[in-house]
Amino acid sequence: MFDQSLIEGLVSQNNYYRDQKEVRELRNKAIRMSHKHHFENNAFYRKFCKAKGITEEVSPKDFHDLLVPDGVFKSYELENPEKEPLKFKKWVDGIASIKTDFIPKKTNSLEEMLEEYDRNGMFLGYSSGTSGKLTFLPRDGFTRSMIVRSYVEAVDATVKINKGKDHFVLGIPGKTFLQVGFNGRTTAEDLSPGNIFFAMKELKSDIVRIRMRGPRSPKEYAMNELIKRMMPGMENNAVSGLAGELLKRKNERVIFMAPPFLIVNTARYVLDNGLDAKLSQDSILASTGGFKGRKVTSRDDMNRLIKEAFGVDENRYIDLYGMTESNSIMVECMEGNNKHIPPWMEVVLFDDHMEPIEPKGKVTGYYGFLEASSRSFPGFIMTGDKITVDYDGCSACDKKTPVVSGIGRAPLTEGRGCAGVLSKTVGGA
Repeated sequence: MFDQSLIEGLVSQNNYYRDQKEVRELRNKAIRMSHKHHFENNAFYRKFCKAKGITEEVSPKDFHDLLVPDGVFKSYELENPEKEPLKFKKWVDGIASIKTDFIPKKTNSLEEMLEEYDRNGMFLGYSSGTSGKLTFLPRDGFTRSMIVRSYVEAVDATVKINKGKDHFVLGIPGKTFLQVGFNGRTTAEDLSPGNIFFAMKELKSDIVRIRMRGPRSPKEYAMNELIKRMMPGMENNAVSGLAGELLKRKNERVIFMAPPFLIVNTARYVLDNGLDAKLSQDSILASTGGFKGRKVTSRDDMNRLIKEAFGVDENRYIDLYGMTESNSIMVECMEGNNKHIPPWMEVVLFDDHMEPIEPKGKVTGYYGFLEASSRSFPGFIMTGDKITVDYDGCSACDKKTPVVSGIGRAPLTEGRGCAGVLSKTVGGA
């Protein structure tokens, strides 16, 4: 049985400040429970574990062996899943621990196929890498709710939101199956429903796929040419729309979140056009996803642009780190700009020989994590990132969790992420 109350007790901002030995015991209990659930209900995961000699009962010494390669979630062998819906559903059911009881219909649109899954209780959020093949994560209602809870608890541990009052300005689509869009929208709706501005109304999956992998049919070639002609206007409209909304909110408290390239371009638009978009000093700017496909702007230059354009001090600008496969987000503290690992996540780093590194001091390794809050798929993931973790934590704030101080991609691993999708789809990078 999947113990939802155990997960809800673990995913709490209070656990950033508790004795971490006690939190670790709670986290270990949740991971063992989640593993047993997936072992019993997920044929792929059970076979994966048995191949390593792992049974339904595990201990912390086994945790590093539970990590599933992230490539599993794009292992379907179909160019257009919507045209072979039964085969694709068989694949989805094979990687999911919660099955959906419906017979999918053949469509000519990826967006329509994803909408059908959503209507039947399974949200297939996606992202993409440089290969262009979409990664799909099957999330049932509870798993989706834990994204919102995880994000809200992590944000609340960093800065107090005036719930129902703060105005969110988001550089993401209002309607999309792109995972970062879903995460940002649902979190903002939970925190301040009705007070949200989106940089773009909608981003359809068929457009994303064409832009990321390239066209594969006469229809897609025609669509791609049309999209390429429209893209400069799409990014310009997004930037001018964000600037206009911030101008309208002059001197007000605003939560402005976007991929960093959109924050930079919006700030430059404000300055180049001589606009006075100075916000309240207690406003918050947050970026996520990095500069994938774009020229990188340094943190110092970001701070300067944000101060000049929006009047917000550098300690009110925070960067976030998350993954499509994860229900959680690592949020920088305002005191030290350190990305804190949520206490409900177990991070495992590996050396060049893929042996686990002792979680002690400041170490760099290939990044894996265990997250017990995913009910519909095993949230035990081996990623393609290489990160540096300081297990001694942050000396600038009161949180007691380890921090991430460096993020990169493993050699020969494709670049990927939702910010990269937005960069290439909206801006044509």
